Amino acid sequence: MERPGPAEETVEETIDDLHSLVRAAGEHGPYVLVGASIGGIFIQAYQHAFPADVAALVFTNSSNRIGMQVKSKVGLIWDLSEDELRSAYPLPPDSRNPAPTREEDPFDRLPPDLQKVRLWLDVRLWEKSDPSKAGPESLLSWRKEFLREFDQTEPGRKPPLGSLPVVVVASDPAAPESQRRSRDNAAPRLDSLSSNTLHITAAGSGHEIHLYQPDRVIEGILRALSSVRAGVPLVSTRWQP
Repeated sequence: MERPGPAEETVEETIDDLHSLVRAAGEHGPYVLVGASIGGIFIQAYQHAFPADVAALVFTNSSNRIGMQVKSKVGLIWDLSEDELRSAYPLPPDSRNPAPTREEDPFDRLPPDLQKVRLWLDVRLWEKSDPSKAGPESLLSWRKEFLREFDQTEPGRKPPLGSLPVVVVASDPAAPESQRRSRDNAAPRLDSLSSNTLHITAAGSGHEIHLYQPDRVIEGILRALSSVRAGVPLVSTRWQP
Protein backbone atom coordinates (compact mmCIF):
# COMPACT_ATOMS: atom_id res chain seq x y z
CA MET A 1 0.00 0.00 0.00
CA GLU A 2 2.82 2.40 0.85
CA ARG A 3 4.00 4.25 -2.22
CA PRO A 4 7.69 5.05 -2.64
CA GLY A 5 8.54 8.70 -2.15
CA PRO A 6 11.54 10.98 -1.74
CA ALA A 7 11.77 10.52 2.04
CA GLU A 8 10.08 9.09 5.10
CA GLU A 9 7.28 11.13 6.65
CA THR A 10 6.84 13.83 4.06
CA VAL A 11 3.42 15.36 4.42
CA GLU A 12 2.46 14.68 0.81
CA GLU A 13 3.42 11.01 0.87
CA THR A 14 1.80 10.39 4.26
CA ILE A 15 -1.60 11.82 3.36
CA ASP A 16 -1.52 10.07 0.00
CA ASP A 17 -0.82 6.75 1.75
CA LEU A 18 -3.64 7.36 4.24
CA HIS A 19 -6.08 8.28 1.48
CA SER A 20 -5.19 5.12 -0.45
CA LEU A 21 -5.41 2.99 2.70
CA VAL A 22 -8.94 4.03 3.70
CA ARG A 23 -10.12 3.57 0.12
CA ALA A 24 -8.60 0.11 -0.12
CA ALA A 25 -10.09 -0.82 3.27
CA GLY A 26 -13.54 0.10 2.03
CA GLU A 27 -13.99 2.80 4.66
CA HIS A 28 -16.39 5.61 3.89
CA GLY A 29 -16.01 9.17 5.13
CA PRO A 30 -16.30 11.71 6.32
CA TYR A 31 -13.79 10.93 9.08
CA VAL A 32 -12.85 12.31 12.46
CA LEU A 33 -9.07 12.57 12.22
CA VAL A 34 -6.89 12.49 15.34
CA GLY A 35 -3.33 13.80 15.23
CA ALA A 36 -0.85 13.51 18.08
CA SER A 37 2.39 15.50 18.11
CA ILE A 38 3.68 15.93 14.54
CA GLY A 39 0.53 14.12 13.39
CA GLY A 40 -1.26 17.44 13.85
CA ILE A 41 0.18 18.87 10.65
CA PHE A 42 -0.66 15.66 8.78
CA ILE A 43 -4.36 15.82 9.65
CA GLN A 44 -4.45 19.51 8.74
CA ALA A 45 -2.89 18.70 5.38
CA TYR A 46 -5.31 15.81 4.82
CA GLN A 47 -8.26 18.10 5.47
CA HIS A 48 -6.81 20.67 3.10
CA ALA A 49 -6.35 18.07 0.35
CA PHE A 50 -9.63 16.18 0.91
CA PRO A 51 -12.01 18.55 2.71
CA ALA A 52 -15.14 16.53 1.86
CA ASP A 53 -13.63 13.50 3.59
CA VAL A 54 -13.13 15.18 6.99
CA ALA A 55 -15.92 15.73 9.53
CA ALA A 56 -13.77 16.94 12.44
CA LEU A 57 -10.19 17.27 13.65
CA VAL A 58 -8.82 16.31 17.07
CA PHE A 59 -5.34 17.50 18.05
CA THR A 60 -3.47 16.05 21.02
CA ASN A 61 -0.39 18.02 22.06
CA SER A 62 0.34 18.73 18.42
CA SER A 63 3.88 19.82 17.68
CA ASN A 64 4.65 23.23 19.05
CA ARG A 65 8.32 23.95 18.41
CA ILE A 66 10.61 21.98 16.10
CA GLY A 67 14.18 23.17 15.99
CA MET A 68 17.12 22.32 13.80
CA GLN A 69 20.84 23.01 14.00
CA VAL A 70 22.21 24.25 10.71
CA LYS A 71 25.98 24.43 10.96
CA SER A 72 26.53 27.01 13.71
CA LYS A 73 22.94 28.28 13.67
CA VAL A 74 19.99 26.88 15.62
CA GLY A 75 16.45 27.89 14.75
CA LEU A 76 12.86 26.80 14.36
CA ILE A 77 12.28 25.08 11.05
CA TRP A 78 9.81 27.75 9.90
CA ASP A 79 12.34 30.50 10.66
CA LEU A 80 15.11 28.77 8.73
CA SER A 81 15.18 29.08 4.95
CA GLU A 82 14.84 26.10 2.64
CA ASP A 83 18.49 26.48 1.64
CA GLU A 84 19.56 26.50 5.29
CA LEU A 85 17.66 23.29 5.98
CA ARG A 86 19.14 21.65 2.88
CA SER A 87 22.65 22.62 4.00
CA ALA A 88 22.32 20.44 7.11
CA TYR A 89 22.29 17.28 4.97
CA PRO A 90 23.59 14.66 4.59
CA LEU A 91 23.86 13.88 8.28
CA PRO A 92 27.07 12.30 9.57
CA PRO A 93 26.98 8.48 9.86
CA ASP A 94 27.71 8.69 13.60
CA SER A 95 24.38 10.48 14.16
CA ARG A 96 22.68 7.09 14.10
CA ASN A 97 21.52 6.03 17.55
CA PRO A 98 22.21 2.54 18.95
CA ALA A 99 19.71 -0.16 18.10
CA PRO A 100 16.71 -0.07 20.46
CA THR A 101 16.50 -2.93 22.93
CA ARG A 102 13.46 -1.94 25.02
CA GLU A 103 10.75 0.66 25.22
CA GLU A 104 11.57 3.70 27.31
CA ASP A 105 9.25 6.15 29.07
CA PRO A 106 6.49 6.88 28.17
CA PHE A 107 6.01 3.90 25.87
CA ASP A 108 6.77 1.49 28.71
CA ARG A 109 3.26 2.46 29.85
CA LEU A 110 1.86 0.33 27.05
CA PRO A 111 0.67 -3.22 27.84
CA PRO A 112 3.53 -5.75 27.50
CA ASP A 113 2.19 -7.26 24.28
CA LEU A 114 1.97 -3.82 22.63
CA GLN A 115 5.46 -2.94 23.85
CA LYS A 116 6.76 -6.00 22.00
CA VAL A 117 5.04 -4.92 18.79
CA ARG A 118 6.33 -1.36 19.11
CA LEU A 119 9.87 -2.57 19.81
CA TRP A 120 9.74 -4.81 16.74
CA LEU A 121 8.68 -1.83 14.64
CA ASP A 122 11.36 0.39 16.21
CA VAL A 123 14.04 -2.17 15.35
CA ARG A 124 12.79 -2.45 11.77
CA LEU A 125 12.91 1.33 11.43
CA TRP A 126 16.43 1.43 12.90
CA GLU A 127 17.63 -1.27 10.50
CA LYS A 128 16.46 0.63 7.43
CA SER A 129 17.66 4.04 8.62
CA ASP A 130 20.86 5.50 7.21
CA PRO A 131 21.65 9.10 8.27
CA SER A 132 24.17 9.49 5.44
CA LYS A 133 21.35 8.96 2.92
CA ALA A 134 18.74 11.10 4.68
CA GLY A 135 17.60 14.31 3.05
CA PRO A 136 15.68 17.43 4.06
CA GLU A 137 12.47 16.54 2.22
CA SER A 138 10.38 15.68 5.29
CA LEU A 139 11.47 18.79 7.20
CA LEU A 140 10.80 20.97 4.18
CA SER A 141 7.28 19.56 3.88
CA TRP A 142 6.67 20.11 7.60
CA ARG A 143 7.98 23.66 7.30
CA LYS A 144 5.51 24.36 4.49
CA GLU A 145 2.56 23.14 6.59
CA PHE A 146 3.53 25.21 9.61
CA LEU A 147 3.89 28.32 7.46
CA ARG A 148 0.45 27.69 5.95
CA GLU A 149 -1.05 27.38 9.44
CA PHE A 150 0.59 30.65 10.47
CA ASP A 151 -0.60 32.48 7.36
CA GLN A 152 -4.18 31.19 7.62
CA THR A 153 -4.53 32.14 11.30
CA GLU A 154 -3.09 35.63 11.17
CA PRO A 155 -5.02 38.11 13.34
CA GLY A 156 -8.01 39.60 11.53
CA ARG A 157 -8.49 36.66 9.18
CA LYS A 158 -11.57 34.44 9.27
CA PRO A 159 -11.02 30.92 10.66
CA PRO A 160 -9.70 28.93 7.70
CA LEU A 161 -11.80 25.86 8.54
CA GLY A 162 -15.04 27.77 8.99
CA SER A 163 -17.18 25.99 11.58
CA LEU A 164 -15.59 22.55 11.19
CA PRO A 165 -15.47 20.91 14.65
CA VAL A 166 -11.93 21.18 16.02
CA VAL A 167 -10.94 19.78 19.41
CA VAL A 168 -7.57 20.75 20.87
CA VAL A 169 -6.38 18.48 23.69
CA ALA A 170 -3.27 19.97 25.27
CA SER A 171 -1.21 19.87 28.45
CA ASP A 172 -1.64 23.63 28.78
CA PRO A 173 -4.78 25.79 28.74
CA ALA A 174 -5.70 27.82 25.70
CA ALA A 175 -3.08 30.49 25.08
CA PRO A 176 -3.83 34.21 25.37
CA GLU A 177 -4.28 36.25 22.22
CA SER A 178 -0.72 37.59 22.42
CA GLN A 179 0.71 34.09 22.05
CA ARG A 180 -1.65 33.26 19.19
CA ARG A 181 -0.21 36.21 17.30
CA SER A 182 3.38 35.03 17.80
CA ARG A 183 5.30 32.66 15.55
CA ASP A 184 7.48 31.50 18.43
CA ASN A 185 5.05 28.64 19.00
CA ALA A 186 2.74 26.74 16.68
CA ALA A 187 0.24 25.07 19.03
CA PRO A 188 -1.60 28.23 20.19
CA ARG A 189 -2.73 28.80 16.59
CA LEU A 190 -4.77 25.58 16.59
CA ASP A 191 -7.49 27.26 18.63
CA SER A 192 -7.94 29.75 15.77
CA LEU A 193 -8.47 27.24 12.96
CA SER A 194 -12.25 27.11 13.36
CA SER A 195 -15.09 29.10 14.87
CA ASN A 196 -16.27 25.79 16.37
CA THR A 197 -13.36 24.88 18.63
CA LEU A 198 -13.17 23.16 22.01
CA HIS A 199 -9.98 23.26 24.10
CA ILE A 200 -9.51 20.42 26.62
CA THR A 201 -6.68 20.80 29.12
CA ALA A 202 -4.86 17.68 30.30
CA ALA A 203 -3.13 19.37 33.22
CA GLY A 204 0.15 17.77 34.25
CA SER A 205 0.27 15.39 31.29
CA GLY A 206 3.42 14.46 29.45
CA HIS A 207 3.65 15.01 25.71
CA GLU A 208 1.89 11.76 24.78
CA ILE A 209 -1.47 12.53 26.39
CA HIS A 210 -2.92 9.28 25.04
CA LEU A 211 -0.49 7.43 27.32
CA TYR A 212 -0.53 9.73 30.35
CA GLN A 213 -4.20 10.73 30.42
CA PRO A 214 -6.07 8.66 27.80
CA ASP A 215 -9.46 9.75 29.18
CA ARG A 216 -8.76 13.28 28.00
CA VAL A 217 -8.17 12.06 24.43
CA ILE A 218 -11.24 9.83 24.55
CA GLU A 219 -13.24 12.81 25.75
CA GLY A 220 -12.03 14.90 22.83
CA ILE A 221 -12.89 12.23 20.27
CA LEU A 222 -16.35 11.60 21.73
CA ARG A 223 -17.10 15.33 21.89
CA ALA A 224 -16.14 15.63 18.22
CA LEU A 225 -18.31 12.64 17.28
CA SER A 226 -21.26 14.01 19.24
CA SER A 227 -20.93 17.38 17.55
CA VAL A 228 -20.86 15.82 14.08
CA ARG A 229 -23.71 13.38 14.64
CA ALA A 230 -26.01 15.88 16.34
CA GLY A 231 -25.06 18.81 14.14
CA VAL A 232 -24.49 21.04 17.17
CA PRO A 233 -21.52 23.20 18.25
CA LEU A 234 -18.87 21.51 20.35
CA VAL A 235 -19.70 23.64 23.37
CA SER A 236 -23.20 22.10 23.37
CA THR A 237 -21.93 18.50 23.62
CA ARG A 238 -21.67 16.61 26.89
CA TRP A 239 -19.07 14.25 28.32
CA GLN A 240 -19.65 11.58 30.94
CA PRO A 241 -16.65 9.42 31.88
